[in-house]
Amino acid sequence: MTSDDPFACFGNGDDSDDTDDDMVHTTSDGRAFARQLVEKTNSIMRMDKSVEGQRLKACTDVTFQSSYQDQQERVLHLPWPNRPPLYLGPIHLNKSLTEGGGRGYVASQDLPPGTCVLIEEPLVDGWSEEQMGRRLGLESIKHMLHVENAKTVVECLRELHPRKEKVDEVFRQIENGGQSSDPLDVIQIVEMMSSLEKDVSFRSELQSLVAYAEERKICNPDGSSLSSRDINRMLLALRYNGFESGLYLHFSMFNHHEDPNCIKFRPSNESPQSTQHYNYSEARTTRFVKKGEPLTLHYLENPREVSHATRRRVLWDQHRFDIGGEDMFLPYLNSPRKIYESELVGGKFPPSSRDDSTKNDDDPPTTVNIEKSLDDLEDMLLELQAAFKSKIGNDDISSYFERAAALELTVGELITASQSALNNNHHILLSRCKRLHLDVVELLLSNCSQILTNKQSIELMVRFLQSVQPLLESQRRRCGNDHPDVARTYHDFSMGIQSMLSHAPKRLMALNFDGMVTLEQCSKMEHFCRSEKERIERLYPKDVPDIIARVSKESV
Repeated sequence: MTSDDPFACFGNGDDSDDTDDDMVHTTSDGRAFARQLVEKTNSIMRMDKSVEGQRLKACTDVTFQSSYQDQQERVLHLPWPNRPPLYLGPIHLNKSLTEGGGRGYVASQDLPPGTCVLIEEPLVDGWSEEQMGRRLGLESIKHMLHVENAKTVVECLRELHPRKEKVDEVFRQIENGGQSSDPLDVIQIVEMMSSLEKDVSFRSELQSLVAYAEERKICNPDGSSLSSRDINRMLLALRYNGFESGLYLHFSMFNHHEDPNCIKFRPSNESPQSTQHYNYSEARTTRFVKKGEPLTLHYLENPREVSHATRRRVLWDQHRFDIGGEDMFLPYLNSPRKIYESELVGGKFPPSSRDDSTKNDDDPPTTVNIEKSLDDLEDMLLELQAAFKSKIGNDDISSYFERAAALELTVGELITASQSALNNNHHILLSRCKRLHLDVVELLLSNCSQILTNKQSIELMVRFLQSVQPLLESQRRRCGNDHPDVARTYHDFSMGIQSMLSHAPKRLMALNFDGMVTLEQCSKMEHFCRSEKERIERLYPKDVPDIIARVSKESV
């Protein structure tokens, strides 16, 4: 779901905190143990050749051993050598790329899916309550200047895009009567700052922050006082590089891509066994990456469930780069991952806009209408989930059941209407529709079992399977076979088949899914889905990063 939350970037990992404390103390060299743990996990993952075996076989014999000295030497080539990440995997920073400000991570060797390439704690841990849910503004700078290590933060921000030297150079050229030689500098620096300063209240708050920095003696690394332009530049640096869970330095070196080969996880810290807060993040490859290939992330939350028009508008608004229209997506036309196909509406690439001009149109684009409906229905689901989580009494269950049942039918109607309007069974928004449907059905089955009759439960599960089977097919086409989103859907499909095999096997076979017309075939499909779910989950272990964070803390 798209929101105006400026830090709604990247999915949240489900990393748990329930590791064996005995493992933490098995060696006096905690950092070495942490590295060995990651590399051992990567090695185990390389031995899994069940999918794309021939292609992965080429890199199963390639190991990556990183000593403490090796880590220290490699971080010297990064912008922040004195603030190394918890773990730097088989990657290096290339400073001669044609995009991303000319720099970005590339693979140092062939990397199979699931390879851990970076683990890092944030420089600024989280954001103020006033900032969350609002468009990024000076509130984030105010929060940053109030943290204990504000001087260090300001010093580190110097190297984030747009870098202070670049901003000073651009404005020096303008003040001397010239103009920047790079049009992107004009867009991302000059025009962006100008648009921000049009607001009178913004200018007033800007001056207040300059005075506050002067009072606390927070200055530039060269000792000069922070100017309004410096504050403005830092705001752009946070806008262009900030994550929902905070400001990470080394993660800012990942460039954006519409078909990224990495995914970013962060811990939930919701485990009842958790006694400390570890707000590190980790990056893992989601498919095979060749040596020398740039490592990329998508800068939006749930990017695979957001329409192209919305992604283009939000990325322009928050990051000031344009993912363009159809021409930019033509290279994906023959890609094994059907990125281009997932955008088509009625067989055509949809019109795309960077602004909000469509919201007041009498006849907005089809995708805009669908996304608005999804936003409303997802809000309803969140309300129901909160109600059931609060342990409502038996007398209230009936009324909430009626609301949940009505929501399930409404989402089903939205799926039917969207399929007709989009004329594309693999459109990216249909995946979001079907995922919402699965969540609503799960809510009903897990919270209203005492109300549902056996027949109603079976009918719900039939509709559940009718959503999960095409969702799995679409996700595999778009994400590949090794993405964590696919693992979740494999799990849902497996559980649905299990339930129907136990309670209504004839109804299951009557669905006429490909390769599932006999009981034996249905059973084999359930086993396959369960095995694939387990295989993919092994690529993204949940406990290893927690141990690394703990060990690194204790070994400092």
